[in-house]
Amino acid sequence: MAAAGEHLEIHGVLVTYRRRQQLVASLMAVVSQTRAFDRFVVVDNSPSTDNERAVRDLVPEAEYVAAPENLGPAGGIAVGMRHVLAHAGDDDWVMTLDDDDPLPEPGAVAMLADFAADSRASDPATGGVGLQGTRFDRRVGRIVRVPDDDIHGAVPVDCIAGNLCPLYAVRALRSVGTPRAELFFGLEELEFGLRLRRAGYSLYGHGPSWYEGRVRGGRLGIRIAPTRSLTEPTWRRYYSLRNLVWILRAIGRPRSALRVTVIAGVAKPVANLPVHPRAAYRHLRLNLAACRDGWMNRMGRTVEPTASPSE
Repeated sequence: MAAAGEHLEIHGVLVTYRRRQQLVASLMAVVSQTRAFDRFVVVDNSPSTDNERAVRDLVPEAEYVAAPENLGPAGGIAVGMRHVLAHAGDDDWVMTLDDDDPLPEPGAVAMLADFAADSRASDPATGGVGLQGTRFDRRVGRIVRVPDDDIHGAVPVDCIAGNLCPLYAVRALRSVGTPRAELFFGLEELEFGLRLRRAGYSLYGHGPSWYEGRVRGGRLGIRIAPTRSLTEPTWRRYYSLRNLVWILRAIGRPRSALRVTVIAGVAKPVANLPVHPRAAYRHLRLNLAACRDGWMNRMGRTVEPTASPSE
């Protein structure tokens, strides 16, 4: 439960892009919460009258923000947070939401608000909480799955993915800034989490619901290891690799960035050339462009996010 006498102001920021049905589903989940947001901002990366009308109809008190262009999730979140920070109190909290990942249950906001208050009471350096989280191996440049045995109580993590209802302390946002808009798409939560951690803030995942979710989904005992197989190269792969190289350099890990460039960017597609020459060649071209841009600080929307039919 929340600390005695504490009233948390919870602000919500939702970013959407050309997914009206998913936006409506997410807004319906918002209005179904047992604990309402004190302020809610929707940033539309592809403004339309239909989307604005849906926001007005379903969440009349929400602020609809039409982005000047497609800013990606990173840029959209940054815009929404700046709107919140203009009037939020230092003790308030901000939850970010994806348009295609509705709040999982009606009590999610209330549960995370209580968790945030408890975490701040036991650790004043708490910068954010979420339903789950991940850790990051800075040496190899890889996101690491938290072991099952570590998931109890408040679980220390390095970042909280956007689909896991991250709830950030306004005081921490004012200290370190918003997520970096120049990342555009992919790993913006990782960069932001690492920045919070470097500034001395703690991030926690909610152990009880996290563990219960693994049990319910049959995901206990899973071991995740790198694979040599290749999937179809897409713009999503480009941004993930480019941003990872850039993030490693930004946190003072150039050797790790070089390792990612050599192993993930070059060695993996080259190893697949004899068995899957066409796919491996496409991967190699995309990877080289991504790594080059990550090293040269060529950021922002450098590749258009045109999804293939399979995405």
